[in-house]
Amino acid sequence: MEKDIDFLTASTAFGVATYVAIMLACVARDNLGFSGGEIRHAAIFGAVSIAAAIVLDLIGKRTRKAN
Repeated sequence: MEKDIDFLTASTAFGVATYVAIMLACVARDNLGFSGGEIRHAAIFGAVSIAAAIVLDLIGKRTRKAN
């Protein structure tokens, strides 16, 4: 059984992730006193970490499928 993600699920997940990112940035800036640069660096680090995890997962699936 293959698990496919439809367009509605993907767009909903993207919208929720965007909303959460905006809320976290507001809390970090207004309540915790972080500057824009500090928030930006943390966001870039988080995005790179998530992208690396996705790439490693895809590479792992391809190597398991090839064997």
